[in-house]
Amino acid sequence: MTALTASLRKTIASLDSVSKRREYGLFKAEGLKCVTDTSRGFVISELFVSGKWREDNPGVLENATVISARDIERMSSMSTPPGVIGVFRIPTFEPFGPENLKGRLTLALDSIRDPGNLGTIIRVADWMGVRDIVCSADTVDCYSPKVVQATMGSLSRVKCHYLDLRELLAASPVKVFGTFLNGDNIYRSQLESNGVIVIGNESHGISLEIESVISRRLTIPTFPEGADAAESLNAAVATSIVLSEFRSRQWQKKN
Repeated sequence: MTALTASLRKTIASLDSVSKRREYGLFKAEGLKCVTDTSRGFVISELFVSGKWREDNPGVLENATVISARDIERMSSMSTPPGVIGVFRIPTFEPFGPENLKGRLTLALDSIRDPGNLGTIIRVADWMGVRDIVCSADTVDCYSPKVVQATMGSLSRVKCHYLDLRELLAASPVKVFGTFLNGDNIYRSQLESNGVIVIGNESHGISLEIESVISRRLTIPTFPEGADAAESLNAAVATSIVLSEFRSRQWQKKN
């Protein structure tokens, strides 16, 4: 069993903070499945398992450093540490510009703040074949431990780009679709295979500055239409429905 230095233990524990993740260029994932899935798309820097976990899982993650359960607890972001922590390097992507919006569906997130929502949105995007998500600067960091856990490995297949969202959308060569409470019924609308789909903040929806560059307003109506129902849909749920509708039209065209 290896004894960690206080400095290394403190560094890994500090990766809960977005400023420290940016300073060190690292993020962490926990649990066998999450670490294994994340390792398929990111360069691993450190891999740790507890002594108890090693005893229970002989022959698994043999290259991991075995440390005490106490050290795992000190570095973990979870209330019940799973016994496996992987530390990964944050990649550097090529700049994402308007030309990258052509010939595909791209998801745009306007101030999504909840880590669970972002993680689920990334997972949905992965399932629906969306490979790039463009995010406003105030959207929660995709390398937050809670986001990483919620993506269940999808972060290794979907790139998140943080940028000036209004500037990008204002120069978009494809239509920009926005989700609103008062827009065209998505189930009756003609949808395209190329474009940008904007999902707004959980509480306030799409901001006024982003609304000003929207080409087409869409809404997910209640059923029956106009029925007395919940005030709105969760951002991740709305993303699932909207992406499903866009992909459904593509399947219909193919068949």
